[in-house]
Amino acid sequence: MQSLGLMLHDAARLLKADFERRARGYGLTLLQWRVLRQLAFSETGLRQTEIARRVESSPMTVSDVLDRLEGFGLVQREVDPDDSRAKRARITAKAEALLHEVKGIVAEAYDQALAGIDPAEREVLERCLQQIVANLETTDEDGKEDER
Repeated sequence: MQSLGLMLHDAARLLKADFERRARGYGLTLLQWRVLRQLAFSETGLRQTEIARRVESSPMTVSDVLDRLEGFGLVQREVDPDDSRAKRARITAKAEALLHEVKGIVAEAYDQALAGIDPAEREVLERCLQQIVANLETTDEDGKEDER
């Protein structure tokens, strides 16, 4: 039997591949989707460094993603009112419409991934994964418990 770590990795890899296959017609990668979703949750927009932290990517990679999304008319950048040297990115109305459409393919991907698992088992799975994340988020880079 495979280890839990390998199964989690395989599940995440396959979910990513399935999403990207389904979203190909929209021209979206998973990282672009994740950036757009983060921006959708922010009324005031986000700085590139904040987006990078939230999607666990480098600021340079996020810059490239924002350039591409801006080129598609899905993101606009504006000067940060708190720091004129920085810019905030926010989604456009075009992106909001796209997000609404793509949510449907995300739901389809999850439905396929969770097929054959009854709702009660799904709830247990979600709680267990949340606990794994919580357990690992409280550990710092040296493997020591954070003093939060």
